[in-house]
Amino acid sequence: MDLTTVKQKALETYYPSEKELKEADQIFQKISDFIYEEHGLKSHFAGSAGRQTCRKGDKDVDIFILFPESTSRKELEQKGLEIGKSVFKEFGGEHHVEYAEHPYTKGDLLEHEIEIVPCIDTAPDQIRTSVDRTPHHTRWVKENLDENQKKDVVALKAFLDAQNLYSSSLKTQGFSGYLCEVLIAYYGSFEQLITSSKSWEQQERIQFEESEKEFNSNFVVVDPVDPNRNVAAVLSDENYAKYIFEAWKLDQKPSRSKFSSEAEFSEFELKQELKRRSDILVLEFQRPKDEVDDIIYPQLRKLERRINQKIQKADFRIFESGVHADEEKCRIFFELNRTLPEVEIIKGPKVFHNERHIEQFHQKYENTFVKNQRVCAKTQRRFLDAQELIKNFLEGDIEQLRQKGVPNQLAPHVKESKFSDPLEGEEKWLKYLYRKFNL
Repeated sequence: MDLTTVKQKALETYYPSEKELKEADQIFQKISDFIYEEHGLKSHFAGSAGRQTCRKGDKDVDIFILFPESTSRKELEQKGLEIGKSVFKEFGGEHHVEYAEHPYTKGDLLEHEIEIVPCIDTAPDQIRTSVDRTPHHTRWVKENLDENQKKDVVALKAFLDAQNLYSSSLKTQGFSGYLCEVLIAYYGSFEQLITSSKSWEQQERIQFEESEKEFNSNFVVVDPVDPNRNVAAVLSDENYAKYIFEAWKLDQKPSRSKFSSEAEFSEFELKQELKRRSDILVLEFQRPKDEVDDIIYPQLRKLERRINQKIQKADFRIFESGVHADEEKCRIFFELNRTLPEVEIIKGPKVFHNERHIEQFHQKYENTFVKNQRVCAKTQRRFLDAQELIKNFLEGDIEQLRQKGVPNQLAPHVKESKFSDPLEGEEKWLKYLYRKFNL
């Protein structure tokens, strides 16, 4: 099958029916009318459902209440929550308060997940927060994508999701829905995007109009609504490279399976893979309560980097590492050569350097000798086992851990950490390893 045929097959599975789209729009209209009649404010249908770029089964309806520019931050928050709560009370749904740049109400209503978000109705260059930018994104998408291109956005989302590349969360560090929409608008179609992006350079810049703004990213997609913003800022370099490779594979051999995120999981295959690999150390500790993924994952990656530095400095060889968090636990794993020999060879100055350097090295170490024209010495390693090194690094009270570079929220839990068997854990963890090892 060619790429277009494969795409059409995927859309049969992932693009919502007309009934679904109409149902979401009717819910928006019903709530929007209530807000206007009761509170005198207009609303905006945001999110992928509002743009008709949602996937089948997506039950999210994001409603942005448009407040006038004269509204203060305090009034926006107080009135926004008041209106949100009144909506759920009127239509008989459960709700709770969540927090982004300011609080908003969210809950289940009319068999959909509803968000009521207050924002300032202002020009793109006058926005106060990213929330104020959202209505402008929706309008831009509606003006720049035709019906076929909206379907292509859904195909792109399905393709990315299957590769674990869809989501701008700090957990995934992938492609946001808006980034998908901008890319389809820029290239014109899903097929053209795939054909073009397989040849992207390490440093790639996409923009609709000339912009002199510099961004600290290899992959830059200038926001057509706000030229001072990179739409792809969250996308990691690793995931950028992975996308290019997956796009190349899809272009080389179009397959319906490339759009399916329901990859089979085999614990037996994972066990066999672990036997073929080097030593696996898994550091496990309790997840901090009430902390969202966008807080947890950056801190886990920071701790992963810090431990990696200690391990590598001690001459242990690391092949792979990664982080994972579920509802209860956090894990950091390292694939490495766990043990080292007792004797370590320390390289000193070349014999051709001045006598003072040789004298200093000779006084510091015993058993000096010459190898490859350098004065060297034999010494005994402090740590022969990487697990013991990590244990030592994580010793101390909470304040000492923080001083060593353990992130604040993690330090109290890391103090109680333990090493666990890689195959002990919930299915989400095992599936993470399965994908991490490219099974």
